[in-house]
Amino acid sequence: MKNVTTAGRNRHSNSEKAFIYGLFRHSVPVVLTGALLSSLLFTGCFWRKKPAATKVTSSSAVQTTAGSSSESTPAATSGTTAATGLPYGVKLQIDPSVLEPCKLERVVDGDTIIVHDPSDKRLRVRLTGINAPESVAEDESRNTEEGRVASKFLKELLKDTETVYLEYDVGRTDQYNRTLAYVWIKYEDTYVMVNEIILATGHAKPVYIKPNLKYADDFRKYEKH
Repeated sequence: MKNVTTAGRNRHSNSEKAFIYGLFRHSVPVVLTGALLSSLLFTGCFWRKKPAATKVTSSSAVQTTAGSSSESTPAATSGTTAATGLPYGVKLQIDPSVLEPCKLERVVDGDTIIVHDPSDKRLRVRLTGINAPESVAEDESRNTEEGRVASKFLKELLKDTETVYLEYDVGRTDQYNRTLAYVWIKYEDTYVMVNEIILATGHAKPVYIKPNLKYADDFRKYEKH
């Protein structure tokens, strides 16, 4: 009886061992696969973060402002650049190397100033390409209120200016021996043209007198002011 009981127990024990071995054999691959997938997920192999968006900025503005450290496109006839963000809505810009610094003495009227060049020569400068109404003519009947307003505007514009910068065209003097020039002034870190400002504010009209037509195309847009 004892042998029968022992034999029965041995059979049950062997069956249990076989069952456990089979369960272990089938479950180990599943466990290992799960562990491997978990590891891959945590290490980022299947989950990649979306790259951060790159902020793109424009180099302009410099442009606008002049001379600005911005990109510039040379104008066809003047070698200038167009810029935005300048006073009075003007756009013209200049290479400072072509400018002649002069000491401003005074404003005569809406389109004429007195300066001293680098050699201290006194020059009566007629702003090229514009014509403001009369305000200081010897014949008082020629003077107009618009001319006085233009003169006042230019005086106010240049009241704190000690140095102006002259740019010359082909012809440097007129029949009255006045110096003809485009007058530039410093504005922040760039230069703006006084001739254009006077046109942009409606205090003068553009005129086209050969051979000084460097900015003729730029000034045409102010014909209706």
